[in-house]
Amino acid sequence: MATTNPFTQPGAWYKGALHAHTTRSDGKLSPAESAAAHRAHGYHFLSITDHDVITDMSAFNDDSFLTIPGVELSHGRNEVGQSYHMVLVGIRQVVRARYGAPIQEAIDTWAEQAKLLFLPHAYWSGMELHELLPLERLAGMEIWNTSANTDLGKGLSTVHWDSLLARNKEWAGLATDDTHGINDDFDGGWVWVKSERLDEESILQALNQGAFYSSSGPTIHDFRIENGVAYVRCSDATVINFIGVHQWGWQYRAEPGHPLTEAEYKLKGKERYLRVECRDARGNTAWTNPLFLP
Repeated sequence: MATTNPFTQPGAWYKGALHAHTTRSDGKLSPAESAAAHRAHGYHFLSITDHDVITDMSAFNDDSFLTIPGVELSHGRNEVGQSYHMVLVGIRQVVRARYGAPIQEAIDTWAEQAKLLFLPHAYWSGMELHELLPLERLAGMEIWNTSANTDLGKGLSTVHWDSLLARNKEWAGLATDDTHGINDDFDGGWVWVKSERLDEESILQALNQGAFYSSSGPTIHDFRIENGVAYVRCSDATVINFIGVHQWGWQYRAEPGHPLTEAEYKLKGKERYLRVECRDARGNTAWTNPLFLP
């Protein structure tokens, strides 16, 4: 993943859902209902990622709403017996990996067809660091999965993410719903992508470059590092975390009745990367992607 700070790039912000299911696999909403629901909740783009089948959503495209074909595939087993799941976006044909092939061979096969690949629900799947670290040709991983959270509280995978970042794995972090419409798993996680155009090529390019932030509620208005100081500006927050490798970073906590809307952190020279979390009074969070430091 190239390190691109979306807050310093030209373009507009587009809200997107990158992991959702319909009645074409194990979802409750029909494709038409899903498109209507996402549009009504302010989404600009949607990738329906039904299991093992690509759902054609092109009939719902217009100048203000884009659908991008996607699919969720599984392959093999990890150490605790769960299949490796993978979300593929910008794909027109499902290609099966060779049965029994190592997971990286499967990813290589899928990468020939898909424009964006990322690993979903690492905590829910029981994934461990040594299983994630060797994986290549992925743009990143889900750090928030609403469905995994409402199912059994395993929606947050930032510990996995930071462990990878600390070992120089430059993966982006994505928030998704993985909505099935069966539990309370809709409009609880999304990405805000910075792009000059709302078209498939531009959106996928921005995602692969990390030019987005993720959220389950709050808005991040700005994040940048200048002259050795990191700065963030966001909607009302009770906690702002600056996070680098192991102990390097800082937490700001709001006084009761006085929400935080901005914060600064002076780099100590040992962070190696820096990302920011802004958490609101309801416990919802927005996450920047990391900026990698010299």
